[in-house]
Amino acid sequence: MEASPIVTSKQREEVVHGVRTEVVCTAFSNSVLVVVTQYGKLGTIVYVDPNTIGDNVGRPSLTTKVLLGKDEVR
Repeated sequence: MEASPIVTSKQREEVVHGVRTEVVCTAFSNSVLVVVTQYGKLGTIVYVDPNTIGDNVGRPSLTTKVLLGKDEVR
């Protein structure tokens, strides 16, 4: 009997505005890790939490927190 993986991952590569871009999504029991890179390595890691309080009208609201790297405001 073949054992199932502990986590499930999917990977995709596309060219975005002429730059090779890789996306990897890994599903855990309580969260999803999404890695997007155009350099082949990790940079800033951001935690994104969907706000559960709202009126369900319009666009969803997200709260972000930089866990690793530079926190920049644009």
